[in-house]
Amino acid sequence: MSLISVIDLSYQAGSKPLFDGLSLSINSGDRIGLVGHNGCGKSTLLRLIQGELSPDAGRINRQRGVKVGIVEQFLPESLEQVPVQDAVLNQLTEDQRLTESYRVDALLAQLGFEPALLQRPLAALSGGQKNLVLFARAVIQEPELLLLDEPGNHMDSKAMYFLKRYLSLPEVPAFLMISHDRDLLDSVCKQTIWLRDERAYDFSVAYSDSRIALQDLDEAAQKTRDAEEKELDKLRVSAKRFALWGKIHDNEKFARKAKSIEKRIDKLEDDVTFVSQGSGLSLTIDPDFLKTKQVFVFEQETIHSPDDRPLFSIADLNFRPGDRIALLGINGSGKSSCIEALMRTYRTEIGEQTRTRFNPNVKIGYFDQELAQFNEPIGIADWVRQNSTAGEESIKRALIQWGFPYLEQNRQVNVLSGGEKARILLMTFQLDQPNFLIMDEPTNHIDLQGKETLEEDLKQHGLSLLFTSHDQRFIENVATRYWWIHNGVLVEVHDPSGYFQSMNSLPDPDSSVEQTRTVTSTEATVPNVESDEERLLSRIVELEDLLKQDQDRKPKFQKPKKQEEWRLELAMLNDSM
Repeated sequence: MSLISVIDLSYQAGSKPLFDGLSLSINSGDRIGLVGHNGCGKSTLLRLIQGELSPDAGRINRQRGVKVGIVEQFLPESLEQVPVQDAVLNQLTEDQRLTESYRVDALLAQLGFEPALLQRPLAALSGGQKNLVLFARAVIQEPELLLLDEPGNHMDSKAMYFLKRYLSLPEVPAFLMISHDRDLLDSVCKQTIWLRDERAYDFSVAYSDSRIALQDLDEAAQKTRDAEEKELDKLRVSAKRFALWGKIHDNEKFARKAKSIEKRIDKLEDDVTFVSQGSGLSLTIDPDFLKTKQVFVFEQETIHSPDDRPLFSIADLNFRPGDRIALLGINGSGKSSCIEALMRTYRTEIGEQTRTRFNPNVKIGYFDQELAQFNEPIGIADWVRQNSTAGEESIKRALIQWGFPYLEQNRQVNVLSGGEKARILLMTFQLDQPNFLIMDEPTNHIDLQGKETLEEDLKQHGLSLLFTSHDQRFIENVATRYWWIHNGVLVEVHDPSGYFQSMNSLPDPDSSVEQTRTVTSTEATVPNVESDEERLLSRIVELEDLLKQDQDRKPKFQKPKKQEEWRLELAMLNDSM
């Protein structure tokens, strides 16, 4: 049974067309992931379906009386001081509160909330817990359709576990969910709709399989388009030849033939197969290979909260050029505080740095998860000029290349979407070429295609990166080393599986509250902890094996480019021993 039908929808936001003849249908029992690059109109489509916006053309048919639950992306200010239980209870009618309040407690328990949390104000919760409360507020009304806009944003693995588990239950209503989290989409969605090129591409499979199907569709379209262009080229040559012959020989027959071919060309050009341009996100860093054994070092350091409470200690850790280190820890453990401490040290004169010390040649590109740099009301182009050392012509070219045409460049940055802000910040990295990237939750605001492109860009040889993320697949694909904030100590672990497994255990009611006790470097014992020397030796042996195995293959099956990368890394590691 169709709940919502979108028919030939067209909509333009300002000067930017978002949809042109878009059609889709949402039926009872559907579990749909809505994906697409930043700025393609995903959130706008949800607002059109809700009735908040009116289409320029086309129509949206809703089944009479259908009840739609909306899961907001951000916590309203009016709920900041409301207790968890009341925030959900208030979604029921007065009569329901008297007879069905038990449903609220049961739902919150299903979503991982311990009784001790129910009277805590929402402002005191972690970002993931706030999102779960917003989800509960929609679900408690028993809708027939849920519309979810990035429900997994800012969720740690514990919160994500409960969201996935609930959305997988058979009694969950139909839902249309915007998400940039591949694991979430693959775990709970059975259908994927891609918004791209002002239209919808619908696949009856989860995200990963739909991406392959879309790629196959693009490749087939490109082959057809190439054949069409080849035929058009031939016709253009023929038309030109007949026109020339008609002129030289004063032959009306040749002239009519040329005009006939030109009409055929015009018709074929109108009907050529469409080929998508994709998302346009790309980051290429030309890493400056630091001629040193370290980027920065921690020695007997303690990281404090903004109100100066000790969070965790660090005995001795060294960050070397070419490392891509994932900083792991539950929400509230101090990951962002650690990054903020690093940035304060980086801005301190080299001679005044003590327990944390940077190499003087380091040039940092910093990605702040809150994107606070964009809070000022200035235009896009002016913001880039203020935050980049690049010249005017380079900035103009980059803005266009990264999807900000001239007419858009005066839009104020403080009203941009999170995805647009993230694209601009990554563009400044492209322009300024830092040699060390610090990225706090870089994937929160980036679309799925952009996230996958970013993964490949960040894995380029020699790039140095420290990052945090709640996206397990992103961590596993990008990181080469892992630092874990565990039991009040930052330690290196060889394998992150212990961290991921710990995230799937029942949540600690106080997990959102940062630790307040004094910590020492001897309080915790973590399996798989290894020294820098052991890690280096292990990597050297691994690289030597890879090189030997590839060289033992027949020449036509060898990978010379990979061999060169392995040799360069071996040379660097051997020099650092």
